[in-house]
Amino acid sequence: MTARLRLGSLAFLLLAASAAAETADPGPEWRYTLRPGDTLIGVSARYLARPADWPRVQRHNRIANPHRLVPGSALRIPLAWLRHAPAPATVVAVTGQVRLSLPDGAERALQAGDRLAAGASLRTAANSSATLRFADDSVAVLQPGARMTLDSVSVYAGGGMVDTRLRLQQGRLDVGANPRRTPGSRLQVITPSAVAAVRGTRFRIAAEPRVTREETLEGEVGLAAAGQRVAVMAGQGSLAEAGKPPRPPAALLPAPDVSALPRRVETLPLRFALPALPGAVSWLGQIASRAGGSPGAGAAGEPAAEAQFGPLLLEHASAAPRLSFADLPDGRYLLRVRAADALGLQGRDAVHAFELDARPFAPLLRTPGARVRSAQPALQWSAVVGATAYQVELARDAAFEQMLLAERTTATRLAPPGELTPGAYHWRVASIEADEQGPFSPPQRFVYDPLPGAPELGQAAPAFAQNGLKLDLPRPPAGLHYELVLARDAERTRIAWQGSSRDGQLHASPLEPATYYLAARLVEADGTAGPYATRVIEAPPRLRWEALLLLLPLLAM
Repeated sequence: MTARLRLGSLAFLLLAASAAAETADPGPEWRYTLRPGDTLIGVSARYLARPADWPRVQRHNRIANPHRLVPGSALRIPLAWLRHAPAPATVVAVTGQVRLSLPDGAERALQAGDRLAAGASLRTAANSSATLRFADDSVAVLQPGARMTLDSVSVYAGGGMVDTRLRLQQGRLDVGANPRRTPGSRLQVITPSAVAAVRGTRFRIAAEPRVTREETLEGEVGLAAAGQRVAVMAGQGSLAEAGKPPRPPAALLPAPDVSALPRRVETLPLRFALPALPGAVSWLGQIASRAGGSPGAGAAGEPAAEAQFGPLLLEHASAAPRLSFADLPDGRYLLRVRAADALGLQGRDAVHAFELDARPFAPLLRTPGARVRSAQPALQWSAVVGATAYQVELARDAAFEQMLLAERTTATRLAPPGELTPGAYHWRVASIEADEQGPFSPPQRFVYDPLPGAPELGQAAPAFAQNGLKLDLPRPPAGLHYELVLARDAERTRIAWQGSSRDGQLHASPLEPATYYLAARLVEADGTAGPYATRVIEAPPRLRWEALLLLLPLLAM
């Protein structure tokens, strides 16, 4: 009898343990919608790893009569009980440098078409990205400078559910999860400080060593950290610091205004200036190729514009609403822009389509400068590698409608065919390569301001008195003064006297009887001088020359 009591006690303990195991939290569940004719045994045979466990399903769902199942109702089955199989992720696109590390220690460059099983790790360099597609058509785009490991890529219940777990150690990940809304499928992104779980949504998540940021674009994301979970709805974002629960969701910044950005760009580097956005402290710009469609601009919420955004080519972050990109081949592109707030949460996207046509490159305009004194100034520019000719244009207006010169030349220098009239001018040059003309250089403006003319000396009669010379020239124009030289030779190498005058008055004394060359020119305030006018003057012999030879300018300055 004692043995029977012991066996009864053991059976009781086993039953109690089994009941406790059934009531414990079994973890994530798959919900199967019952169909007409379904039975617990039949469903278990199709989907359970151990079909004989159908009684566990009955107890888990509290089904009193296993023969009376209601079609359309949900049958909850813990994920751990389901039959599952690997479902490798497919690499859809790779741009730049992305390294793949495999569980066996092998490492190589990631390639489009690769199939990645659980345990594969990816690392993207700057201006690089990788696009992965999973069994339920979820798509994840690993952004530049990121590291991620595929923890689980599996299908359960014969393909009825897809379970994807991604471990993002560093950087940003853009996710479009379960676009077909397959019941039961789930996707988790695990970071060092939080877990984001979704069943059908579009969201972004960024991982730093101690901070995780999440932004929901569509649907709902459950962000969990430190034992607490918040629901982040579309248009909201949240962050979780290590060891702390997620912050209450906050509204994302609106999409930046890209309506004024150029649709055609002809110069490099690419520069885009954005209007200020209240609450924004930084901006992020990304460029991708655009296959087709007409140029235009759009913001988040315009699926057509966002859907065209392909593999990432370039990325630039800025603390000011100005984005710059160094180089791209000529072609059609999309610029995606978003702003971030003081918490680092990135807002809605704006997408702008543009065309780059910068080749062959325009030359660098060298001379003339802003002020020209010659009536036929030489237009000079730098040579461009590969250019076979240049198209040169000179006009009186900035719109190049009043054209004075439009000529093709193989040289890097060209002068107008005739003398210019005083005034403002505009000029530009385009390179030509194999009969293809590139964009014009940014126009340069110059002003032709002629040098002062030579003074008229013939109208002023020299007067000799008291052994000196007096000369009364016309008063110079405003801003000019005379520079005067008396020399014994026409080349002005034997100078007897020199000076300047602002009113045209000249008084040089004493003078020896001799032949003199009087040279006069007009000089501007900055020292720029016009040409000399020269006149021969004979000092009469009746003058006396007892005094020392002193030639003094007695002109009021």
